[in-house]
Amino acid sequence: MKSYRYVIVGNSVAAVNACEAIREVDREGSVAVFSEERYHCYSRPLISYLLAGKIRPAAMYYRPRDFYRKLGVDFRRGEKVVSIAPGKKEMATATGERIGWEKILLATGFRPLVPGVEGLSDAGFFTFVSWDDARRLMGVAKAGKSALVMGAGLIGMKAAEALHARGVRVTVVERAERILPAALDDHASEMVAGRCRAQGLELLTGRSVVSVEPAGKHGGRALLDDGSEVAYDLLVVAVGVRPRVELAEEAGLGLRDGAVEVDAHQRTSHPGVYAAGDLAAAFDLVRGKPAVNALWPVAALQGKFAGWNMAGKTVAFPGGNPMNSVEFFGLPVLSAGVVNPPDGSYRVLAREDGEGYRKVVVKGDRLVGMLVAGDIEGAGILTALIREGVSVKGFMTSLAEPGLDLARLPARFRKERISVGCRGWGADGDGRTGREVSSAC
Repeated sequence: MKSYRYVIVGNSVAAVNACEAIREVDREGSVAVFSEERYHCYSRPLISYLLAGKIRPAAMYYRPRDFYRKLGVDFRRGEKVVSIAPGKKEMATATGERIGWEKILLATGFRPLVPGVEGLSDAGFFTFVSWDDARRLMGVAKAGKSALVMGAGLIGMKAAEALHARGVRVTVVERAERILPAALDDHASEMVAGRCRAQGLELLTGRSVVSVEPAGKHGGRALLDDGSEVAYDLLVVAVGVRPRVELAEEAGLGLRDGAVEVDAHQRTSHPGVYAAGDLAAAFDLVRGKPAVNALWPVAALQGKFAGWNMAGKTVAFPGGNPMNSVEFFGLPVLSAGVVNPPDGSYRVLAREDGEGYRKVVVKGDRLVGMLVAGDIEGAGILTALIREGVSVKGFMTSLAEPGLDLARLPARFRKERISVGCRGWGADGDGRTGREVSSAC
């Protein structure tokens, strides 16, 4: 039986950053990465750009092709892990191979949620969370065809925008009363909706699909809850995602709200087993408790801290912050923290002008949320203030003003730690590449 000092299950940004962190501490220990997919390290937030034809496949990779080889990592591509046995420190692959390990990191990400809609299982639908999903859509999305997208969260709306770029007529159906209900507030949602409608997208909010009648390989028609019907050539299901916790659950690891619970060092409930990325419930800065933040930069950071701790460098994860940075038809939208306050204990300051819309949410004397659309200048300062948890008493009213920069803040905040925070938007988690930072719901 082959054994490694470190095994990583998964091959997205959490796994990549974990490998780099391990090698910072341990240059010699054997490392293996097991990936279900056969691709090298690629940026999942870019799949909509690939589908839209805005980038070539080569641009999807964010590490050199010899990345794992140079790190001395055994990259086991196309090898699915089907079980782990923490007590024995063993695992098994789909081919029946048994692998031993001293430390293991679960970085398996999420899976698309498929609702129990009548007829959907026979409908030949598409999901949109991976490179393979984008490739399948690229093979059938042609100008003049029609598509129905179920779900107007970030995944659904980016799929809709990308299909539109390929000349497809797109209809989006969303159960909530507005698009992007989790990431935006009413006003910003309407701004994005207006931009999408102006480009020809049909947005049906406050409605849901109750049944699907397939016709042919991918086409069919959907019956909505108001009795109307939508015919389509392509159906994309994007109603949400769920953490991939199958391995953890079968191994008896502790779960929290459907995710793998980890401590401050990314350790699970069993010694030697770590978790990072979209399946992990780790400390959330704004909520003040463990939560899932299905975001590229958060996964990158968790992977780095998991790698350090696996290799013996004891350091606590500082906490994640729910952030979204996206663009729809040229309209940039950024949000972080609490966007839609749950009660009246929050103070909300908002401003709209010809350049855009800005909103900040304050709890006590701390900035806990922000939203900007259009004019995004100063957004990095706002996210840094949320992350640092500093008091904004005395200058909070200036935070919603356009043109925010360090010069408008009190002298005690004109420090490098704030300016460094301004570089976080649009990075892939380690500041190297990436166009958008999108949540998965």
